[in-house]
Amino acid sequence: MNDEPTRGIPSPAVGAAAGEMAKTIREQQTLGSSTLFRLCEEIISLRERNNRQHQEFERRLSNVRDELKTSFNSFAADTQKAFQQLRNEVHGEKRISLALLNTLLEIGQDLEEIVAAKPTTDDPESLRRWMQAVEVENRKVQEALARHGIHPYHAVIATPYRPELHERVGSKRMEGMGPNLIAEERQHGYASQQPEFVLRRPKVIVSE
Repeated sequence: MNDEPTRGIPSPAVGAAAGEMAKTIREQQTLGSSTLFRLCEEIISLRERNNRQHQEFERRLSNVRDELKTSFNSFAADTQKAFQQLRNEVHGEKRISLALLNTLLEIGQDLEEIVAAKPTTDDPESLRRWMQAVEVENRKVQEALARHGIHPYHAVIATPYRPELHERVGSKRMEGMGPNLIAEERQHGYASQQPEFVLRRPKVIVSE
């Protein structure tokens, strides 16, 4: 009767097996919890990295937008300035052209009267007064040119011949002078206030 096993009391082998199973279950639960925790950490890290990248993108986009805005404003201001300058230059040229035209008309009328009053050669006094009138008109022309910034332009002897600045009317050999140089000025030209802006090229002889 004492040898019969007691009901409801597990044997040592069964208890050990149950303990191992519980340990395995705890380890699996711990492993699952650890994996889930790492997964949450990765998601949080990814979200933070995404937020930083988004903030960096927004910062760079804002900088590029500001640079483009500044560049466009500068371009618009420069364009407006250039347009205004061009407009002023065009209006200035129109005013100069109109002033020169009025001066030309005035001188033309004076010359018509001078030509109509040309005396005969047998009246020296009238001829002298007529020549003085021609000289006066010549001075008026030169004064009008100077008033509008136009001055005589002379070729410099022994400097290189440049077709854009000089009108070649002949050539000759010059002792002690190399070829293609200004040897002689036959007639001076005219230029505006800028020396390189030649209105009428001087007529020159070029060395051979």
